[in-house]
Amino acid sequence: MSPEVSVCIPAYRASEILPATLRSVIAQDHPSFEVVVIDNASGDGTDRAARRFTSDPRVRFYGFSEYMGLADNWRRAMDLCRGDFVKLVCADDLIHPTALRKQAAVLREDPSVSLVASRRHLIDGEGYVLARSSGLHQLAGRHTANDVARQIVSFGINPIGEPGSAMFRRADYEAVGGWDPQRVFNMDIDLFLRILSRGDLVGLKESLAAFRVWTQSLSSHHDEEQFQENLRFIERVRDEYRIPAPDHRIAALTSLSWKAWDLRRQVWARVPRVWSRPLIA
Repeated sequence: MSPEVSVCIPAYRASEILPATLRSVIAQDHPSFEVVVIDNASGDGTDRAARRFTSDPRVRFYGFSEYMGLADNWRRAMDLCRGDFVKLVCADDLIHPTALRKQAAVLREDPSVSLVASRRHLIDGEGYVLARSSGLHQLAGRHTANDVARQIVSFGINPIGEPGSAMFRRADYEAVGGWDPQRVFNMDIDLFLRILSRGDLVGLKESLAAFRVWTQSLSSHHDEEQFQENLRFIERVRDEYRIPAPDHRIAALTSLSWKAWDLRRQVWARVPRVWSRPLIA
């Protein structure tokens, strides 16, 4: 019998941080879930770190000798999932013990909802909390794809958050074509918006995930290529949803949001953590 929920964890060179992620996932209080971990030809012991957890029958591990790009690797992980509902958790992030149960309940009880997301904590490389209950501030409650599109264009950001804070139906994922291999920086919000063409978003006010902000993460640094990709994506969303916003306004807002994120990272790197404590051991 297939589990109701699949959590897929695509890992690359994550030998040190993957155990914390896996501990947070197998601690879930949902009665029916599986964990699919794949090693993207890391060569650093990620496979050994993952195999330590395979004594739990809910955990399946697949090691691959051929490296694949980010989107293709995420697609490979999703293809191995068997659950009706799916959550992708990056190998350095965490989820709250009640995340699967609470998010699956929303999808199970309302077929007109295609995506459920929550707020999340931001943590550093050692697990210290940098910011609590971040994200989704204007998307808490029920919203349409058009509401999300307006947030994207108005603020030049991903207003939903990272994959670890979201859950969706595997059938909807497959129907819209899955992760787009032509994208990297906008891959998550691009998929979310396409999934929302099949139903509404429910944003949970509770923080049910933790996103790690550290030097090894893809999103830790912004460069010109990422900025231009983000700008093109926002302009496409504007045109597709017919949202009135001139090019210069979109460029200015996107630039401002990126500078604000970089500034926050600089502050976090300098502020002593005596007021905080690790979210994980």
